[in-house]
Amino acid sequence: MNRFVLAAAPLLFKGVMLAIMGTCRVRTAGATHVRDFEARGEPWLYCSWHNNIAMGVCRLRNRKVAMMASASRDGDLIARAIEVLGNISVRGSSSFRGSQAARDMMRAVRRGHSGAISPDGPRGPVYRCQPGAMWVAALTGCPLVPYHLEANRQWRAKSWDGHKIPKPFTIIHEHFGEPLFVSREDITDGGTTALESLQERMLSNTRACLRAAGHPDHDLPPDGAGVSM
Repeated sequence: MNRFVLAAAPLLFKGVMLAIMGTCRVRTAGATHVRDFEARGEPWLYCSWHNNIAMGVCRLRNRKVAMMASASRDGDLIARAIEVLGNISVRGSSSFRGSQAARDMMRAVRRGHSGAISPDGPRGPVYRCQPGAMWVAALTGCPLVPYHLEANRQWRAKSWDGHKIPKPFTIIHEHFGEPLFVSREDITDGGTTALESLQERMLSNTRACLRAAGHPDHDLPPDGAGVSM
């Protein structure tokens, strides 16, 4: 990738996104799910769909959260954007460098940083949890906390995930869902039960956030539709 593009594009993204989000109001729901972790200084894993990355890295800026980005060349831009917005990029995905990424995330957590992972990334299918999230949670010992953002008015990219960008002067709804702890024993048998629990909690949190923002939920898979293994 051209060095100029790699240096300039994330700075442009930061400037544009912060300018837009600076005009928006944020309404938060479900923060009680992480209040005890915050009070005890314990890290957790923000578990957010791939189409929330743009809003998520801006909303969580300057918190030194270890955020997973694809190890592909396209992921270089995401990783750089994560860093210029005051967080830590961890490179890897379910399809490439996954085990190393899990170990890097574990080291970041041991230093006291919370983490962030997109369970349906980097290629989808959208809104379908993949097992890599289970391994990261089991290795770090951190709970997976469903995290979703929806704007009342927003643009949708023509990408596989329908990536979301808020429009200026709108309301952004931020929802935290019920945490899920995953032990190493949970994943020794394939982790199907734990993965289904994560899928259920992610979809429940996403539906609540969509409703709050006044959007339909017909793009979401139905409850009990299964997960990606």
